[in-house]
Amino acid sequence: MFNLKHLLAVLVLLSSQYLVAGDYQQPSAPLMQVLQQPKMVDSRLSANGIYLAVMTPISSPSIASLASEEVKLAGLRLAPKSLSQSRPKKRYSHISLVNLDNQEQHFINPSAGAIANVRFSPNSQYLSYIAINESAANLFLYSIKNGQTRQLNNTPLNAVFGANYQWSHDSSAILTTLAVASITEPSTTIGPNISQAFGERAPRRTYQDLLQNRQDEVQFEQLATSQLALLSLKGAHKQIGSPGITVHYKLSPNDQFILLKQIRPPYSHIVKYRDFAHHVELYSATGTYLKAFAHIDSGELRPAGADSVNTGPRLIHWRQDKPDTLAFVTALDKGDGEQEFPLRDRLQTLNAPFNGAAQTIATTPWRINSVKWTDSNTLLLTEKNNNEKKLRVSSLDLSTGNTLKLWYEKSIRDIYQHPGTLVYRAQNTGVALVETHEGKVIHFGKGASPEGLKPFLKQTDLTNHVSEPLWQSAKDKLEQVVHVVSLSPLRLVIKREDAISPPQLVLFNQQDSTEHLIYQPPQTLSAYQGMTRQLITYQRADGLPLSGMLYLPKGYRKEHGPLPLLMWAYPREYKNANVAAQVAFSANQYQSISAKGPVPFVAKGFAVFDKVSMPIVGEGKNNPNDSFRDQLVANAKAAIDTLSDMGVADPERVAIGGHSYGAFMVANLLAHSDLFKAGIARSGAYNRSLTPFGFQYEKRNYWEAPDLYQQMSPFTHADKIDEPLLIIHGEMDANSGTYPMQSTRLFNAIRGLGGKARLVMLPFESHSYVAQESLQHMLWEQEQWLKKNLQP
Repeated sequence: MFNLKHLLAVLVLLSSQYLVAGDYQQPSAPLMQVLQQPKMVDSRLSANGIYLAVMTPISSPSIASLASEEVKLAGLRLAPKSLSQSRPKKRYSHISLVNLDNQEQHFINPSAGAIANVRFSPNSQYLSYIAINESAANLFLYSIKNGQTRQLNNTPLNAVFGANYQWSHDSSAILTTLAVASITEPSTTIGPNISQAFGERAPRRTYQDLLQNRQDEVQFEQLATSQLALLSLKGAHKQIGSPGITVHYKLSPNDQFILLKQIRPPYSHIVKYRDFAHHVELYSATGTYLKAFAHIDSGELRPAGADSVNTGPRLIHWRQDKPDTLAFVTALDKGDGEQEFPLRDRLQTLNAPFNGAAQTIATTPWRINSVKWTDSNTLLLTEKNNNEKKLRVSSLDLSTGNTLKLWYEKSIRDIYQHPGTLVYRAQNTGVALVETHEGKVIHFGKGASPEGLKPFLKQTDLTNHVSEPLWQSAKDKLEQVVHVVSLSPLRLVIKREDAISPPQLVLFNQQDSTEHLIYQPPQTLSAYQGMTRQLITYQRADGLPLSGMLYLPKGYRKEHGPLPLLMWAYPREYKNANVAAQVAFSANQYQSISAKGPVPFVAKGFAVFDKVSMPIVGEGKNNPNDSFRDQLVANAKAAIDTLSDMGVADPERVAIGGHSYGAFMVANLLAHSDLFKAGIARSGAYNRSLTPFGFQYEKRNYWEAPDLYQQMSPFTHADKIDEPLLIIHGEMDANSGTYPMQSTRLFNAIRGLGGKARLVMLPFESHSYVAQESLQHMLWEQEQWLKKNLQP
């Protein structure tokens, strides 16, 4: 019998829930504004300092584009038809070419596809880029003189390892990889997948999209095999060597020799392509094979430890201050960073014709991380000690010997001591070297300090380390150097913003204090005008200084009463408590609101505490993670207590959110505290036994610290997660360790134990979500979850 009362009860029940399955949803209008705002432009400066290319990034693609054909092999995700990467980090829709001398602008709107890898030729006469469409990747040249664009290649490019190419230093040709016809017929054989262990340690992290069988190997060879070629601007194409799996190539500064790195079988099934065994060879620019320089073994058998490396040469590159000299680094400790050795690495050089003995330039007690050559016969050498989380940079005067002179040493995460970015300047040879001015290196940075960001341009004398300011940001704005156009007179392209104005690009001339606006973005976030922002500093119970950024809705005053609070954080490990307390903040910084962060929900009546300090500190012999749970809870409690005491947050209505390792934090906080009303966990890993050879900065493996892995795994404590948890994950997450299974298993555990959770799997998305529909639905899910559980 029809029962009206029963029907009404069902309707009431349904109205109190939101959709369990169905189409993509859209969030409310203020949140949609965040998704519709334009991205900040990128730029490139020509070597002669006259032209600036301003590139407009393509906004979020549609889910249909993500659903296009894709092949996952050797840690790569590929579009097989165009022989390119299917999920590039950034591509552009068009280019604006600005003449900095007269401010004239020309627009380049290619119809051939999305733009990638925009570069000026060394002589500044051409702008080159790769355009990628559904069927091919092609290389284009835009002539600055006549404003015409032409395609340089006759055969499509092979961009499987990225949209890469290199200009010759005399600007007469471009070196790149071309597609070749399949050299092997597709394998139709079906057979078992077999792996073997031969008694050697292979402590590698857990990766996805790896080769799994012979069929995968054949397909990898077919897609990745290319022909290296030197394409003359006059039309001639010179093939370099035979087709192969070329992952790196570089012309010598005099354009006479080519350094070539190729992958050779057998292929590993437990590491990505970057760690496959490979050969390094030398060719002449005419295509003649010269010699094999090195064979590098697969990285799957590399010794354990953060400071361990492969044996054999690494960081192989051309010495940029010489016409044809190779430089490379070799380990002096057999690559084993866990063993005690007085010296770790050696930097060597080898001159053309590459048949003599290599010359040792320097030896170091720490692992060499990078080498930079200057225009004054000096090199800058960066060493890292990952176990101690330290780095140092030293200079070496190549004319006086091989004694390194320390410039600075700091904690890897010490932002207060960071000198910023070194300025490079193109030479007459077309080679870019670190610029020195009267024996001093030029560098610019954000200038993080206890008083806030103080962006700078400085010159530093490497003999006495005395620094002189060349330029400083205005006090009432946040200005940062983007390009150093010239030093004398000083001309800079700077990014300028303030608390209410989005970043713009400005050309500044110090000589006459004139400036010209290059780019002005529109203001599109009307729903967030009037929102307030404040840096909050406070202390943990043990006295450790903490901080976070507090956002409050427009017009809010304390007499209105406490608000529901959304906190967002990401834990970080430190070996130094003072470094853990550092902050990077400017009151003049424009609030660019990301759809992937928590700030959009200020427009929905929430107080938002973003970038909340979650330091996990282990000083001396103590490892940070030994007290991970206790420190995590102490950090969260200090934040809630502070905002509650301020009267702006209701401690009974607090949600915690995070992405990736932040999601791992969320699940742990819900399991081991009663501080929160609900949680939002996106793309996390929750069972550390599934990442047995380390995670984040934890280097101990599961068998060395089984109790630690169990204690830190919220999956192990799913029975204690008694607050509602929204779990979101991309179905095709390619990040190391954060398998989609991590979320489904945690959800099933919570559901099976009687807890409250909602699992949202986003089709075709990887670790960070990019499709318009996915981002809209993600915001809608979070909006409904917060509304339901915190009731603003």
